Amino acid sequence: MRDVLKWLWTSFLRVLRPEWAGRLEYDFGWRFLTLLTPMNGQEGRRAITKAIISACRISRIVETGTLRGTTTEWFAQFGIPVVTCEIDRRHAAFSARRLRPLPNVTIEQCNSIELLGRLAKQDIDRFAPTLFYLDAHWYEYLPLRDELGLVLRNFRKAVVLVDDFAVPDDPGYHFDDYGPGKRLSLDYVQASNLPAHFTYFPSMPSQQETGMRRGCVVLTTDAEMAAILNRLPQLRAWNG
Repeated sequence: MRDVLKWLWTSFLRVLRPEWAGRLEYDFGWRFLTLLTPMNGQEGRRAITKAIISACRISRIVETGTLRGTTTEWFAQFGIPVVTCEIDRRHAAFSARRLRPLPNVTIEQCNSIELLGRLAKQDIDRFAPTLFYLDAHWYEYLPLRDELGLVLRNFRKAVVLVDDFAVPDDPGYHFDDYGPGKRLSLDYVQASNLPAHFTYFPSMPSQQETGMRRGCVVLTTDAEMAAILNRLPQLRAWNG
């Protein structure tokens, strides 16, 4: 009976406008069927992020790829402004409903390049230490190369953390591969004509990580930020 009710509910949501479907899905409690813990359930990833926010004195967080807002909600606890975007209208409506009580969170329904392009032109302090959490790579167009270009060229003290990224010497970390030229790896980054940057990977071996064990990479162009990252035990500099 439970499966039948779930099928009927899902079928009903499909005929609605995506915005209405997302709101109803949240309001009627179906969120509990699909949500995971923040950052793929990875304790090591959360430790990396906490350390970066604290040590680098991050004053703003920009997230691309809100999905259901689980990681966004976790970011909000640090009490600094969080800007997030979601291209899918249903997910964006769901997350807007969920994140509504959090005054330091702004969610926009748009693609990541639109958001980052606007931020790069806004009258904001682009020298402020900012964490960019890039997780918007689910569709045919892979925006990561353009995202990295916008961030690293326009935000002096950016620290970028890319989700679903290959860790070159630890195949136990899973990553996204969308075919030729779209494999989230160092080769992709090196072929992206980016400014000179420092590169870091998790120091925790994949077998010790929890949750989905997705890989990540941390990048910055700023020597001051790099000096701080060099001291974090959760990260290791990559010189390969």
